Amino acid sequence: MDMSIRFPNLKLEFSRVPVSFSVMGYEITIFGILVAAGMLLALAFVILHAKRQKENQNIYLEIMIPALLGGIAGGRFFYVILSWDLYSGGTLREFCDIRNGGLSFLGGLLGGSLLTALYLKLRRASFMKVADTASMGLLIVQIIGVWGCFFNREFFGSYTDNLTAMQIPAEMVPESLLTGGLKEHLVTVGDTAYIQAHPLFLYAGVWYLILFLVLLVYMRRKKFQGEIFLRYLAGIGLGGIVTEWLRRDSLKFPGTDFPAFLPVYVLLFLVCGISAVVRRVMAKKRSALSKRRREELYAAEKQNASEPETAENAGGTPESGEETAENAERTPDSAEESPDSDDASETAESEGNPESQPEDQETEKENGPEDPVQEGSVPESEAQPQDGQTGSEDAEPKNE
Repeated sequence: MDMSIRFPNLKLEFSRVPVSFSVMGYEITIFGILVAAGMLLALAFVILHAKRQKENQNIYLEIMIPALLGGIAGGRFFYVILSWDLYSGGTLREFCDIRNGGLSFLGGLLGGSLLTALYLKLRRASFMKVADTASMGLLIVQIIGVWGCFFNREFFGSYTDNLTAMQIPAEMVPESLLTGGLKEHLVTVGDTAYIQAHPLFLYAGVWYLILFLVLLVYMRRKKFQGEIFLRYLAGIGLGGIVTEWLRRDSLKFPGTDFPAFLPVYVLLFLVCGISAVVRRVMAKKRSALSKRRREELYAAEKQNASEPETAENAGGTPESGEETAENAERTPDSAEESPDSDDASETAESEGNPESQPEDQETEKENGPEDPVQEGSVPESEAQPQDGQTGSEDAEPKNE
């Protein structure tokens, strides 16, 4: 059996692409390994993000079991319902057998979300807050797990001859999928006939990676709980519209050839996308209004705090006025004292001036030393009688 996959317009050819390999007698699919690797990386991302946001990390470990059980149950239920022609006469064991695939992604997403929401309600935790982080982890699983479709030769579209056209040996494709343009455009290389189709797994993988990077930016500036989850659903809806329209193995409405999940993807994109935009705008307005109210309250408190200080300053004005008056009263006294200080300064200058001293000495030499008592004069102490004495009494002792 030819196990090759070719991309002729890209000049790529993989000569052997196995679906699975055996380990000690156990068959292990490449698809399962990729999904398991994606789950481990998703868990590491979720735990790390929860730690940075200071959230309860145990919550994300606890919801893995209900999310997984609900996802498998919901995915299988919707697949069986939409493929009832294949399972109408089967047993319960056949209904539950998922070893050969048979899961609906949207059914799994719905079932996992419902069971997780029920568990979080019992734990009294916010579903939207947890869903924001969990949806990023789920997106990591999709980015890696979707490449398992490359090894399984599934998730391809209708005929195309574009740059990314993929060729798969016709014998590896179920007969039910060889319809329309695929049979009409078979390509023969050597002895092998190939179908040529859109590699939808490649489109989906690139789209999931772009969506992850966009949501990673929004996680740092989200405005409300559940915004990342809503944008995730809108992004999945937009990508699903394209893939459901092009794929050949999509589930159909019973009795029709119309993709069953195409209307669901359209509703997801419109409802969740519009809801996320509207709620973000409203959250911004509420945030701006709250910020303005806080600023007004802060300004009012600041003004109330400054009013008592102004009153105290106003009450201290008379005292300063009295001090000014006292200073004004003291001014004349200082003016009266100023001449004396001038005379004192002049005297100090004259004493310190050596030129004035010789003149005084010459005058003393010419006139002689000044004697306060002249010749023939009587000292005042002798001329003036003391109390109780007369002049005659003073004269008698002298005559004797």
